[in-house]
Amino acid sequence: MKLLSYGLDYSMEPRLAFSLGGQAIDVMRASLWMKADRNAQDYLNLASSMKLALEDWQRSFSLLSQLEDAFKNIDTTGRTIHGRPLALAEDDIVFAPPIPDPPSIRFFKAFVDESPEYFDFGQTQTLLGHQQKLKPGGLSPRGEIAAIIATSKSSENPEIAGYTIVNNWTAVQEKASGKTGYALGQATTLGPYLVTADQVDSLKIGNGFNMDMQISLNGHTEVDTRLKEMNFSFNDMLEHAMITHVGAGDIFCSGSPSKRDLVLNEGQRIDIEIQALGTLASVVV
Repeated sequence: MKLLSYGLDYSMEPRLAFSLGGQAIDVMRASLWMKADRNAQDYLNLASSMKLALEDWQRSFSLLSQLEDAFKNIDTTGRTIHGRPLALAEDDIVFAPPIPDPPSIRFFKAFVDESPEYFDFGQTQTLLGHQQKLKPGGLSPRGEIAAIIATSKSSENPEIAGYTIVNNWTAVQEKASGKTGYALGQATTLGPYLVTADQVDSLKIGNGFNMDMQISLNGHTEVDTRLKEMNFSFNDMLEHAMITHVGAGDIFCSGSPSKRDLVLNEGQRIDIEIQALGTLASVVV
């Protein structure tokens, strides 16, 4: 299942939807329609936002999966509830980050030979969604995979709800010692979707994933790399991160398998594509 947070513009409070056939099916409106048309009341218990869904994930995931299955056989063309459409073409919406208000972002280095105990906390104020514009100001894009954490009322342990693509905008800086360093998380673009773990777990190989990642500038591939060379897994990251509080909506970023710094020019479009997760686009202004 591909879940997303969306609005009609950036001033709108993001709403929860799932992606089906190129459309964003609004979860709350679909739930109300199922009650009115099919007398199915259980869906009314679904959360209205990604954060709330992640806070009771086992129940939310079960209901969302059933709702998605139901709408695979429903033609949403022209269907409305209280005058509002059940579905919108994804080309007509504004993507927010899948989890617009994460409690924390943690940057790991899974592709280098370090302990999984190593991580930095990123700032959560400069979060961008798919196709959102950015003035990079000397920042370089870095493609990563991230896990999004969920909790369940029936379990004391946090779990991985799913995965998303990360563009970790990074500033290259000269340290006082003369060595080049990297300032991580100057801005973070996430999305387009939270792809649930059941759709990705079959692609695990060792600590990583049997998935490719490409980064393209204006349609030309500049970086082509793999996600299978991770030295420790997201479960390792989760275990070690629990020395601190880990909550629903926390984002664990893997680090980049590529250390190439791309030079950006005005008007360029940056696409980061990861198999099974989709393509995350950013536009440089």
